[in-house]
Amino acid sequence: MDLNNILFSSDDDSDGENSGQRPIYKPRINFEIANDFQFKEKFRLRRTEVQLVLDRIGQDLPIPQRYYSLTPREQLLLTLHWLGTGTYYHAIGDMHGPSKSSVCCIVKHVVNAIVDNLFQDVVRWPDNTDDIAPEFLRKGGFPCVSGCVDGTLIKIDAPTINEEQYVDRNGNHSLNVMVICGPDFSFYAVNSRWPGSVHDSRVLRTSAVSSQLENGWRSFAGAVILADSGYGLKEWLIPPHPHNDTIAEVRFNRAHKSTRRLVENAIGIFKERFPILNFMRLNPAYAGRIVMACSALHNIASKDDFDPPVGNNDTPHDGGDHAQSGNMCASGRARVQELLNYFI
Repeated sequence: MDLNNILFSSDDDSDGENSGQRPIYKPRINFEIANDFQFKEKFRLRRTEVQLVLDRIGQDLPIPQRYYSLTPREQLLLTLHWLGTGTYYHAIGDMHGPSKSSVCCIVKHVVNAIVDNLFQDVVRWPDNTDDIAPEFLRKGGFPCVSGCVDGTLIKIDAPTINEEQYVDRNGNHSLNVMVICGPDFSFYAVNSRWPGSVHDSRVLRTSAVSSQLENGWRSFAGAVILADSGYGLKEWLIPPHPHNDTIAEVRFNRAHKSTRRLVENAIGIFKERFPILNFMRLNPAYAGRIVMACSALHNIASKDDFDPPVGNNDTPHDGGDHAQSGNMCASGRARVQELLNYFI
């Protein structure tokens, strides 16, 4: 057997050099796709969107230092392919050439770069909010809506620490991820820090966006966020009306349901776009950062002409049971009455 013909991956360079063998690298393949539809199908973003992301995170990605190292663009495309398939590291390596360990390192670099450079600027209310309420009204019929909130469970492997806290109501280990979406199915806020056993309302209550709203911040005057019956009523948070005794209440609940469905649609699109979210064989902290990275990429992919702002902003962000009557605050009841008057 000719030892020079043994196939080594890029991570075996030192072993080959130390033993006197000359490594033969696997070719880096399947990064250049001419067809635009196939490119988006594989990498989940358009070419222009890939370039936009690369311009923002490229400086934080490893620069090729040796033969057959992946360029920053190839690192990004490889990560997008992994996020868009939810498959194993070694399967992505077989598709593109690098070894399993290289894929693992590349994905972690790219995910961290996206979270650090894009998440804060992309997952937020837009600067111009004039069209949000009219668009919600057009799609669902409910007035003054600035967002719809819901929680979704992201399944993960059983963690080694505090394992029981991650068991959700379905008996699976998961994260409970809070999202607030806009009428275009993009996300205005995401919180992926809580285990699956925590109730949706608690995730919202302890989030940065809740703190800002409690202190008086609104995306526009009179703005409300729609939620399901598991959330408590507040002046800015409106669950369905508990009664259907009057025409106004019936119309209120019908429009509420029709509008709030948009967040369920957004979550469905989100998980369909990035199948890695269906199950992650990762520890909770890293899984949470992947959710944040996918959220930023989802927002970019949701807009035809997206140009995320650069710099700081003051918009808040984060990266079952029925509500108790104690959460029914007076200001919330007054706001519901104002909204009911719209449906008379």
